[in-house]
Amino acid sequence: MMKGKTSIFYITGNGRKLAGRIAGLYPGAEILKFNSDIFAERWETSGNIICIMAAGIVVRAAAPLLKHKTTDPAVVVLDENGSYAISLLSGHIGGANELATRIAGHIGARAVITTASDVQGKLSPDMWAMQKNLHVEDFEKLRKISAGILRGEQIRVNTEYPVGAGGLPGEFVLVDSPEEADMVISHRLIDSGALFLRPGNLFAGIGCNRGTAESEIREVFESVFREERLSVRSVRCIATIDLKKDEKGLMDFARSKELDIEFFSNTELNNAALRYGIAESASVRAATGAVAVAEPAAVLAAARLSDNCALITPKRKRGNVTLAIAKAEFTL
Repeated sequence: MMKGKTSIFYITGNGRKLAGRIAGLYPGAEILKFNSDIFAERWETSGNIICIMAAGIVVRAAAPLLKHKTTDPAVVVLDENGSYAISLLSGHIGGANELATRIAGHIGARAVITTASDVQGKLSPDMWAMQKNLHVEDFEKLRKISAGILRGEQIRVNTEYPVGAGGLPGEFVLVDSPEEADMVISHRLIDSGALFLRPGNLFAGIGCNRGTAESEIREVFESVFREERLSVRSVRCIATIDLKKDEKGLMDFARSKELDIEFFSNTELNNAALRYGIAESASVRAATGAVAVAEPAAVLAAARLSDNCALITPKRKRGNVTLAIAKAEFTL
């Protein structure tokens, strides 16, 4: 299940009243009497968890549930008088700092933010990456870069993408090669000890025979990306023909990689093939009514992100699977 909903827990009557005031900020928010079992259930399905109770209760309840700051929900704790809104967990990437600040402004409380970058008014590289839709590949390296920023150091950045009108943060300085960079922004696999930030600008078009196993799809997907020196972390989604909406192996593969799937009709695929000069496959046309699947599906999915897109890996057919990769324009 996609996390996103807000769960508000309370213990006392005063806490219940405060929960009602907060719930108006988040349509569909669920107000619940605190129970450790229910808390654990909502941990798996909530994007935001707001607790009106002592912080110690929340810490003990959350401790066995913690996985990683990229997946844990944002957790904010309030006292029942509504004097303080404390960002407890997932302050940056999870959004707890923003959540606490918004709640505090709504109820007239004081937001308590303890992350060092916010306290010192410094750039938070994980927040910057999230705002730019960049996937952080190594959080230990990110921590070292964050520490360097707090010490006043400049971070050397290498990227092949154009920088937008706002420019890069003042803490960053552009360098010419990945070898001299502290941070590299690229969809390519590059030999460097730098931290890699991956833009979600690659789209994998997949065609497969009926009944193809998830393991075979995964093997072809991963091997092609290795051979092409492309990062799977830059894949925004996979794409295929709408006849595959019930293809179990493909659905299981998408779930295992936590990737969305875009589906296109044979008419859409045929129009794209004509527009982008994609060659026809007689066997694919006979089976699906589309002149091709993997290549036009990849390009169509990329075109939804940017008109400036291109097929960078023509179809690779291996066993029961055909894979093609398209890239969309990306600007920092």
